[in-house]
Amino acid sequence: MEIIGSIGVAISQSILFYGKEIGISMIIFEAILNGILLYIINRKNKIINKNGLLLLIPIILLSSTYFIFASKVFYVSNIIIIIVLNILMYAITINKKGYFSKHLYTAFRISVDSLETVNEVIDYTKENAKSHIKDSNGIRKVDIKKLTTSILIVLAVVGVVIILLASADSIFAGMFSGIGKIITNLNIKNIVNTIIRLAIILAVYFLVLSFILKLQNQKHKEPKEIGNISDKYEFTLKLLLIALNLVYVVFCYIQISSLFLARINVNIDYATYARTGFFQLMFVSFINFAIILLSNKFNSKKEKIIKVLNIFLVIFTIIIVLSSMFRMYMYEMEYGLTYLRTFVYIILLTELAIFVPTTIYIFNEKFDFIKIAFIIVLSVYCVINFINIEKIIISKNISRKTTKVPTDYVYIQKIATEDSYKMLEEKLKENIENDKKVKIEKALLHIINNNKEMKWQEFNISRWKVKQKNVNKEELTKQIEEQINQIQEENEKLKEAKRYLYDESISENERYTVEVLDQFPGMQVWAITKITDKGTKATEVNKLTITAASKIKFYENGLGFLENPETIYCAKADLLVTYDSGKTFTKINFPKGEFTLSDPEGEEWQNCYDYFYLPTKESDGTLTVLASGGYEGGYNHGLTRAKYESKDNGHTWQFVGEIYKEETVQ
Repeated sequence: MEIIGSIGVAISQSILFYGKEIGISMIIFEAILNGILLYIINRKNKIINKNGLLLLIPIILLSSTYFIFASKVFYVSNIIIIIVLNILMYAITINKKGYFSKHLYTAFRISVDSLETVNEVIDYTKENAKSHIKDSNGIRKVDIKKLTTSILIVLAVVGVVIILLASADSIFAGMFSGIGKIITNLNIKNIVNTIIRLAIILAVYFLVLSFILKLQNQKHKEPKEIGNISDKYEFTLKLLLIALNLVYVVFCYIQISSLFLARINVNIDYATYARTGFFQLMFVSFINFAIILLSNKFNSKKEKIIKVLNIFLVIFTIIIVLSSMFRMYMYEMEYGLTYLRTFVYIILLTELAIFVPTTIYIFNEKFDFIKIAFIIVLSVYCVINFINIEKIIISKNISRKTTKVPTDYVYIQKIATEDSYKMLEEKLKENIENDKKVKIEKALLHIINNNKEMKWQEFNISRWKVKQKNVNKEELTKQIEEQINQIQEENEKLKEAKRYLYDESISENERYTVEVLDQFPGMQVWAITKITDKGTKATEVNKLTITAASKIKFYENGLGFLENPETIYCAKADLLVTYDSGKTFTKINFPKGEFTLSDPEGEEWQNCYDYFYLPTKESDGTLTVLASGGYEGGYNHGLTRAKYESKDNGHTWQFVGEIYKEETVQ
């Protein structure tokens, strides 16, 4: 029965899985596998502890996820966990009730022994086959050899005769033409594929048979009990717990006062502070968790001080876990939700739940902590398989209020599967911006393109529902293209409608625009924007309130100048320089000049050139600035200008002299 059952399992896995994606096939295979195994061990009266059969519940639940959901996030992990649960279930079922740690050890030994004794299983198969042949037909080994020899001789002679007759008669030859086509059309790839498939069937057969035999003949070593640790290690343990608790007193005080109560040093950016360190804190909580378990395990004298220190460590670790979760929440609010960030939440919440049995275990060493922790972890894992994390992530990201970091629709499209199709479709019906609508439609198109024909073994409810919609991919693609063109036209119109005071391309990768956001008598509010990455990335550099008559000019590598009159009457104007693309401006203090021209009316002028214009730049990099005594006259009735030059990008200036207005560059 063991051999027949193993053959049945091996052939079933080949039919259900080989060359196919997993779908309904997983739950069918689990039904076949466990039906055969339970039937065999029940016939051998090996079922001792029926509580182990409770693991069939998570096995069935996890197997059904391949049938219900289309997401591949748990595709591999579920296979591994289902295999582990199957082995563990039978390890518990064939043994008496006891601590869960012993069942885990038994499952491990059965797995290792099953792999180590495959050669014995091969011999077992040979012996059973030989005995079955002898018992059934009474055929001796000598008779088998005679029969094989006879068949080979007959095939050789008959083959030669057929070849001769076929060459003599074309009609007779036509009867055997199919054989020739089969030989000539042999596909090497198919042959190799068939060999691999047969090899997998044999491997599965031997593994399953070896597992069945080990369940029936359980012979493995019992786990060694860990002895008590010496006094010096108990002292080290207490010292470690005291030191850690002191460190965590300070750390948790900082967390409560600065993070949770938002009392923080003014020199530190709270948002940046809150959005960092969650991974580090999560790993610290894992370390604390391990220390609590080990210290309680090795507390040979049952000292109360170690128990008390462990309780404090539990409390501090809970605060650390909450701090990590809060930091992750702040980070998620800024950057959106992803699978990794979701799993951080889930792991930390699971850890919080496990601290309940941990606290019980600290006061009661006989409490089966590993069993309860296993149940909690397995329950959480089954739940997250069924809550459709993908749908939660996409829905939350699409609905979130955009911060400085825009919603990552590329990520949404990457993770979107048939499980989210209906939710995305419903989102399109809402009153949303056209660009968001296009991005959602792209995600839908991505899902449809990946929705291929299914074999019956691959059947999946989510995929089937999308398939039933019969969406025309060509029409949807065309619709997306039309909407993209419409959005581009709208953007062009908006661009034209914007009031740009300044718009200039300095180079292929550096362009500046200055937009007037608001204005009131004599003043304007400017927004300076730098555009890089060949026009694809726009960064708002600065917003500033400026005199309405001001002018601006940029050069390479962030160099720029601002002509800034004191008032709208333009009597005086400072010249400001920036070296960081307009983020900060500094007033240029020009040197005093020696004036050689006299005023015809005999008036004395001192520091009369006080209106500085935007500079011009020569081919050699020399910057030239002209200054007048006021926009409408002043010294010499506005007939002259003071000329200044800089050869180091405006860092230092020299007075060149006075020139007539006719000589100035207009």
